[in-house]
Amino acid sequence: MVLYGPGIEAFLAISKTMNISQAAEQLNLAQSTVSKRLKDLEDDLGVSLIERGQGAKSLLLTPAGEEFLRIALQWHSLYSEAYHLKAHKQQLSLSIGSLSSLNYALFSPLFHALSMHTPKLRLSVATSHSVHMYDLIERKQVDVAFTLLERVHATIHVEKWISEPMVLLRPGLEEHYAKNPIHPSELDPDQEVYQLASKSFTIWHDKWWDPLRSNFTFVDNTHMVFSFLKHKEQWAIVPLSVAKMAASQGCYSFSPLAESPPERIVYKLIHKYPKTSTVASLEIFDHYLNELMHK
Repeated sequence: MVLYGPGIEAFLAISKTMNISQAAEQLNLAQSTVSKRLKDLEDDLGVSLIERGQGAKSLLLTPAGEEFLRIALQWHSLYSEAYHLKAHKQQLSLSIGSLSSLNYALFSPLFHALSMHTPKLRLSVATSHSVHMYDLIERKQVDVAFTLLERVHATIHVEKWISEPMVLLRPGLEEHYAKNPIHPSELDPDQEVYQLASKSFTIWHDKWWDPLRSNFTFVDNTHMVFSFLKHKEQWAIVPLSVAKMAASQGCYSFSPLAESPPERIVYKLIHKYPKTSTVASLEIFDHYLNELMHK
């Protein structure tokens, strides 16, 4: 049996949106065309893949549909590679979804090692926020990604990569590391440069400082922390790796916190069905990542 490509594309769009209208819009097709392609696929397979829920627009995957979704995703990945095979010379390539804090504090030697690898890797790095990483992996816009969010996902393999303490960082102090812990009650919330971190950190943070009453400066990436953290009265709470990098490069000091926040956990994401053209590149990436962790 030859699988019906247009029907699979229609099925994948519907399984993503759970809405015929939205699937049609995504595929730039009429709703009737999408419905017919799905029916033709179901007729070829001899099973029902989609069923309507109680609402007229509510759709659900049947048990057969849930099982076929895995096959359809693999088919789509292989078809995409086959389609581009003539246009692109076979070459090692890798796309990484990373966080600004990892780029700043940890990944510089990793990126350098990957850029110097022989044979040459076609390398790209997309810096984004944790909340976007699962979508980037699911759509195969990146091959490996890092996030602060742990989720259960049907098509994404999630594993804990590292955890590290959150520490207090301040500018203008003589010692790079102060051993005596600082209690949160000693800190002026109006002098904070605040970067959003994990949900557990936010809960801890809001326990000590009312977000509606504090006049802290909010930034959305690590590099922006240092654009504001200039005066000795100011402070930020950052991962230990960021604090060590800042202390090594300039006039910053870090210290532990009494009543310390939860450690920051970073998760590594890869697709359960990666593109076959990137499997070798992912192995190379893991090799250099393991080297980084053992330094």
